[in-house]
Amino acid sequence: MSDRKRNIILTAITLIIVLASYYLLRISGDTAVRDDLVDYINNKVTKAHQSELRAMDDYDSVNKEQHIDKEALLEKLTSDIIPTYKSFIEELKGIKPKTRKVEKINELYIDAANAQYDAFTSMSDALKNKDEKTLTAAMSKLDENRQLFMKMRSRLARLAVRENIKIEISDKK
Repeated sequence: MSDRKRNIILTAITLIIVLASYYLLRISGDTAVRDDLVDYINNKVTKAHQSELRAMDDYDSVNKEQHIDKEALLEKLTSDIIPTYKSFIEELKGIKPKTRKVEKINELYIDAANAQYDAFTSMSDALKNKDEKTLTAAMSKLDENRQLFMKMRSRLARLAVRENIKIEISDKK
């Protein structure tokens, strides 16, 4: 066999090995993100999300009508909503995803939750100080924060699609 043929064969074999290695690494990398995302959705964020839903249900229970019972809202904010939401944020912060892609989703969730928490505390302060302007601004901020949650959900959904994971995202909030 000539040196030229030998070099061509060795180059071809090396190329096949490199491409196969790249493909296998790519598959295992995708599996890591997929596994992390499934774990995040099914196990890690489930409990935290329940706290969030409880806080939002409490808020909705005193804020259903055009006329808001401000005393009841202040009581619910201080006794239930704010402590529950603070707990929710701590639970989110305690989640440590294994991959950067899922970590980014969790960071967006924390940012949205912090903005929501700030709106609740501003609302509480406004009610304590009987400051209508600040109360209106805080309630508007609460509505605006829904966009942050929608951004997080959208990124979560896109990542799930890329990883071939079917999820249901609640529109509650």
